[in-house]
Amino acid sequence: MTATTILRSEHEKILAVIACLRAACNASQSGDAFDVDTFRQGLDFIRNYADAWHHAKEEVHLFPALEATGMPREGGPVGVMLHEHEIGRSHVGVMAEHLEAAAEGDGSARTAVVEHALAYADLLEAHIQKEDGILFNMADRILPPDEHERLQEVYRTAVPDGADAGTGARYEELARALCERWQINPDEIRSTPGGGGYHGF
Repeated sequence: MTATTILRSEHEKILAVIACLRAACNASQSGDAFDVDTFRQGLDFIRNYADAWHHAKEEVHLFPALEATGMPREGGPVGVMLHEHEIGRSHVGVMAEHLEAAAEGDGSARTAVVEHALAYADLLEAHIQKEDGILFNMADRILPPDEHERLQEVYRTAVPDGADAGTGARYEELARALCERWQINPDEIRSTPGGGGYHGF
């Protein structure tokens, strides 16, 4: 195992929930009911698993470890990933801002939720491709064996601020429930790694 093994596994859960959000967006755009429960649960998952649980592992632990090897933040892949995390948070903020009005039937609010959910989905799918296919491969090569072991242990035991020890399992169960609702097989969800160097970001 490497320092990115757990992160890659978490990516699959995130992609599964994104697939469910896409399904809910497509249903809304085609004239079916606006499934507010999917959007509420998806937003909860994004904030508390994708961001506070998963991105925290990257931002607090992996990225600093890469910078310690000499990988630059500015002008390098770490800086790109951090910037995309912030863009994602912006989309999530707009979704949260409009969700309750959308739940009450406000058409413009529903449009805003759907548009930003799809924008978030596009962003995270491409983001995960770059991490799995480029940045994580770089990490696997350049981090020394003892650092891989240290990071694996940190990922298994560290609890991010605002979370608890059961956060990961609880939200992975939520991902499975959403997949059942939308008849999506989570075992078929995989990222499609991008190729090339980080300039392909």
